[in-house]
Amino acid sequence: MLGNSLNGRLLTNLKNTFTYEFWVLPESVHRIDKQTREKPAGVNGKNYIIGPGQGLSENDAGISVSVGLNGITVYEHTSEDIYAVLVYEGRINDLVHIAVVYDNREPQLYVNGKFVKKGEQSPQTLVYPAGLIGGQPGLFFNGDIKEIVLWDHCRTEDNLNDYLNKKLTGSEAGLYGIWPVPPVNELDTQRTNTPNKNSQNKTDPSPKESQNKNIQVKKNHGIEVSIIIPSLNKYPLNLFTLFSLEQQTFNLSKMEVIFIDDASTDQTEEKLRGYTPPYHFKYIRSKKNLGRAKVRNLGIRSARGSLLIFLDAEMITEPEFVENHYRLHQSKTNLILSGAMHSKVIYSSIFPEFTKENINQITSLTKRNKEIYSRLKNLKYPCKEPYPLLKKSDIEKQVFKDLGVKAYPWFQSITRNFAADLEGFEFPWMAFLTGNVSIRKELIIQAGLLDEDFVQYGYEDWELGYRLYKMGANFIIREDLKTYHQEHPVGESKWEEAINNLGLFIKKHYEIDILILGLEICGLADLLTMNKVLGEYKLLLQSYPERFQKFQEKFIHILETIVLILQVDIRHINILGAAGFSSVDRKELQVDINSIKGLKNFTNLTYLLEKVMNS
Repeated sequence: MLGNSLNGRLLTNLKNTFTYEFWVLPESVHRIDKQTREKPAGVNGKNYIIGPGQGLSENDAGISVSVGLNGITVYEHTSEDIYAVLVYEGRINDLVHIAVVYDNREPQLYVNGKFVKKGEQSPQTLVYPAGLIGGQPGLFFNGDIKEIVLWDHCRTEDNLNDYLNKKLTGSEAGLYGIWPVPPVNELDTQRTNTPNKNSQNKTDPSPKESQNKNIQVKKNHGIEVSIIIPSLNKYPLNLFTLFSLEQQTFNLSKMEVIFIDDASTDQTEEKLRGYTPPYHFKYIRSKKNLGRAKVRNLGIRSARGSLLIFLDAEMITEPEFVENHYRLHQSKTNLILSGAMHSKVIYSSIFPEFTKENINQITSLTKRNKEIYSRLKNLKYPCKEPYPLLKKSDIEKQVFKDLGVKAYPWFQSITRNFAADLEGFEFPWMAFLTGNVSIRKELIIQAGLLDEDFVQYGYEDWELGYRLYKMGANFIIREDLKTYHQEHPVGESKWEEAINNLGLFIKKHYEIDILILGLEICGLADLLTMNKVLGEYKLLLQSYPERFQKFQEKFIHILETIVLILQVDIRHINILGAAGFSSVDRKELQVDINSIKGLKNFTNLTYLLEKVMNS
């Protein structure tokens, strides 16, 4: 018996023929790879209950198993690649018994004692089971693992059913090991599975009880909508957000809120540990900061609803917010719905970092409500800790709406000039703003989740939006989905982080649609002009594909240079010089500009190019 020695990458005492058995309940989907040995699988989107365990040489492979709400996949890891050798798609909503049987390097899958599928036999000389429960450091299994058993032979269907509901003694012939599994990651979770304030959380059943087929634990309860809220030091704003979700007209028994505390150091953990709202609520706390992409991916993997709503922790919602998101998604399966561009701002709390100018502005706004104005007058400024201006009753009565004002001119330039379907807007993917956006879970899984290479501030949501756009998703912005952003102190400038992430965005999508973003950032064009420039440029190449090929190369080089300059300074002086244009290059560019002018339909493009020529 190996006890708890499953810390090795591969268990080389077993080879080619063995059996894994699991009692498991996943809580997230995993990526469905194509079953093939012809093409390696991707490294992302796994929900490893076992593995990954890479082969030690070119002649061997390690076995890993990923289990999600949408199925089971067996992977073989050679010394260089990963192959999905058995892929089973099916819904797993309850505690399930899974057996992965390897018979002379060939995998077979059994679910609840019944054979379901045979996989691809390995061409490797040796195949070993992996010894990593829940994945290696940095990976984790989202769900509950009740028991893992490993045998040194291939179990038959009769063998499996004989022991399906029996407690093993440890002396069974061929038994290699049994493991009651410890926590598999640093995430500490608290779940409120029943949407009833007076209910108490039930303890998990014992392994023996879990093995009774008639027992069903942790059902989805018909959950249809999962709201994902990451939070980093946003107390008490995050509490007002949660209060507003209690007032939703949507059926709260079909809605869950996944609140991910991304290593906050304020009062968030203290105040929310015992929070029991009338909706399903899951509190997840990370002991270390995961960052904007990883924390939301954790929420996606934990979600049980078919519709996901991403919401910032400081966004107060109106009562019809969830219902409107849900209703609009019923017409199509590839919609991205956003209310972020219609957001209003509101001051719900006073922070010690607020300046006297902030207080004066808040004073002016709160005069609309006598009670809140009186609370502000009772404030002893400067305060030592956040001072709430709102109470839960103000959320229930929607008093907060009296304090909301329109802001964000950049967003307003879009909402005023384009319809809800963003027709004519060259950048509809900009509507994928994780402060307030909804999408079907199956669609975001197909796109591959947020890219975790984006570890700092900026562009991680737009990058995913752009991938969805290229997949054919339809983006809609609507005022009846608006939220109220609670203003808070802004930390140090994120300029350098954002520019670096723009560079990463461009590296991943080296296309004109992304390169051109530098025009607005550096001030050479506002958003609407940049939109017209891109539209005219695409029309030019479409209308004259052979005529302006050299011009196309020069234009791309100019945009590259603009982005490079942004990493040093926002001022853009002598752009062509920075781009290394010779006098010949400049003359050729001027000839192209004059030719394009003669075509009459490209005034914004030529105007911009002349600005660059004269910079």
